Amino acid sequence: MDSDMGDKLKGMKDKVVGKIKEEYGDLVNDPEKELEGKLQQARGEAREKAGEIKEDLSEKAEELADKANDKIDEWKK
Repeated sequence: MDSDMGDKLKGMKDKVVGKIKEEYGDLVNDPEKELEGKLQQARGEAREKAGEIKEDLSEKAEELADKANDKIDEWKK
């Protein structure tokens, strides 16, 4: 599994677990646990976005490399 997908999956997991913690904290009137859950959700969102950005950059780099190779092939002819 590549790191981009790993970041996205870990981010999704953090969001789900964070939501559960938040709801649990609300249910048992534990503001600390509720805040912990909200923070974990925010961390998950950031990690998921980082994975998406890495994925986009990787795709762009691959496109540029393909274009460069095409130009090199043209010059060789």
